[in-house]
Amino acid sequence: MFRIYKIIILCLVLLLKTSSLCLAEDITNFNILIEDGKNLDSTMVTVDGEAIGDIMQRGNASWLNVSDGSNAIGVWDETGILNTVTVLGNYHEKGDLVKVQGEFHRACSEHGGDMDIHLKNLCILEKGYTLSQPLDSLKLRFLGLLSLVTFFVLGIYYKSKKVRTFF
Repeated sequence: MFRIYKIIILCLVLLLKTSSLCLAEDITNFNILIEDGKNLDSTMVTVDGEAIGDIMQRGNASWLNVSDGSNAIGVWDETGILNTVTVLGNYHEKGDLVKVQGEFHRACSEHGGDMDIHLKNLCILEKGYTLSQPLDSLKLRFLGLLSLVTFFVLGIYYKSKKVRTFF
């Protein structure tokens, strides 16, 4: 009987110990920032998304856009933390997945009224990678066929018009 109590107490202690470690931070959705910006203005928010575009240097500070797939928001950094982001998203690469913590501004007076987040902390959740986009063989064959038809039609046109070319 005493052994069962020991096991139950041990399970409760482990449960209480790990529950504090498993608390997730409240991630704010970009749509919520846009729609409820008035209420969230000048509050600390946590967002996650893909680092896209370029890191733009502005004196000692820098600027980066973070996208959640449907919206993007600018992140302003005066600490140099943004330099840890290595892969930026574009048509050929999937950017680093980052978690940004900072002060949200609906209409930042420092940056011409833009909606932005002033960075306090940044964590790279997943490294970016190069996207592979294989060629579609059907599209490649269609391209070859259209090229042949185009050259054939141009040949007929030049023969019928007797146009002089310099080639």
